[in-house]
Amino acid sequence: MAISLRNTVICVLIVAFILLATLQTTDIGNRSSNRRNVNPEPSTSSSATSTSFSQCTHPVHKLIFIKTHKTGSSTIATTLARYADEKGLKLATPIWTHIFHETNSFSHNMVLSFGDMGHFDILTSHARYNRKEMDMVISNPKYITIIRNPVKQLESAYSYYSMAKHIGIQTDGDHELQAFLKQPRYYFDNYDYFMKVQSWNGQIFDLGLEHADHLNQTLVRRKIQQIDAEFDLVMINEYFDESLVLLRKQFYWDWEDIVYISKGVRKTTLRHKITPELAAKIQQWNSADVQLYDHFNRTFWGKVAQYGPNFNKDVLYFKELREEITSRCLDMNSHSNPAYDKRVENHKLKPNAPNYCKNMISGTMQYVNWMKFMYVFHRVLLPLSLVCLGCAFMLFLCRRFRRGNADQYRLLNNTTDLGSDEKVVPI
Repeated sequence: MAISLRNTVICVLIVAFILLATLQTTDIGNRSSNRRNVNPEPSTSSSATSTSFSQCTHPVHKLIFIKTHKTGSSTIATTLARYADEKGLKLATPIWTHIFHETNSFSHNMVLSFGDMGHFDILTSHARYNRKEMDMVISNPKYITIIRNPVKQLESAYSYYSMAKHIGIQTDGDHELQAFLKQPRYYFDNYDYFMKVQSWNGQIFDLGLEHADHLNQTLVRRKIQQIDAEFDLVMINEYFDESLVLLRKQFYWDWEDIVYISKGVRKTTLRHKITPELAAKIQQWNSADVQLYDHFNRTFWGKVAQYGPNFNKDVLYFKELREEITSRCLDMNSHSNPAYDKRVENHKLKPNAPNYCKNMISGTMQYVNWMKFMYVFHRVLLPLSLVCLGCAFMLFLCRRFRRGNADQYRLLNNTTDLGSDEKVVPI
């Protein structure tokens, strides 16, 4: 019975190890195969621009994305996480969930790490900007972020996070935001509601400026100047495709690296009508975000001017490529709500969609959880499996050695007894 149990344990360990290794190899192979087929060439004259840039240096593989709230950042984060997965890069992930922290400034202790601090490649999950701590996670990274018109951003955050419900404002949908903006400072100071930090200058808060400093114009301007000096690219939500085209050239990436399918698009029933009067109130309340947006909306077009004469053609090509990918992957007539979030629209994949579409449709949470599993597999599960397999094998050898010694001892005793017997066995 003991020998049978031991053999069973050894067989289970060997089979588990082989299955884990096969899972990893198969997945990597599938993702690499998917990637090779993700870049169809639209049959238009603008497709010639896809090779208009010489790759004069290596692609950027070290970057940190400050994921601001309700700015289209989920689509960017998913695109970057997919890039890390397909390139075999190390994605810095939170220890427990898919975000680092909504309110506290980032600390390197928030990262799931087994001796790899400083050797990660990409960070995309929600984290408040803290340059010193982030540089401890990734060595010499590029920094990027995305911002949005503060009027649209506050309206999106207010409805998406159901702030009126959590505050207790009792009005119909279109008047909830108006009621809040009648006395926003009163609600902010006296109520503790879900995602409160995003109801007042949420974007510059994500970028590191505390709420206590939002009315200090000197500190606001200083923060904007700091971001301008320390960030390599600040994208603009209203010019989403243009921003990604800039990113592609600046980081020496390929077209398939930046193609995307939109994530986290709010349902139309969760949108508020914005009147000119309401927009003016939002701009007054979120004045720090307005200054942030105005500054980088100006510098954005400076980067466009530096891009060169092919910018508009490349943007057109990218839009055509994205539309073709979307038409190949999605059934635009069928909608469903993801089980984890019923606040957003989600298109279904076509039954005959190419394999790479599954990667394109995956969300930030799925990628973070997958990359976290693979990291733990490499750093913990695989070494532990090898140790367990080695221990089981050593136990097996020891048992065999002891059994062999016992058999040899019994044989020696039998031989000795036979030699001492005086009886002669006739032949």
